[in-house]
Amino acid sequence: MKTDKSKMDGLFDKFAELLAETLDQGKAVIDKDTGEITRVTPDAATLNVVRQFLKDTGTVLQPGTSHEAVERLRNRELPFGGEEYEDPTSTDSIAVPWRA
Repeated sequence: MKTDKSKMDGLFDKFAELLAETLDQGKAVIDKDTGEITRVTPDAATLNVVRQFLKDTGTVLQPGTSHEAVERLRNRELPFGGEEYEDPTSTDSIAVPWRA
């Protein structure tokens, strides 16, 4: 059976759009109590699918260029406080990776 290139292109585009939507709006899940669809932060497995998709398609950030997400990581402007990385025995106000 020969694959229709236009159908494959359409499938690729739909998959890429679904991944982008999941990253932008969250992962769609059904609330057990209400039965309604709600959006939650993508889990590690979902993020791994995105990572693998980018890797498989050869998507890379070119040297010397930047992206908002990379800058957020560099500047530590993340959507969580980072308290899990603070040393509970330290009196410093700066959060540093804690190692036992």
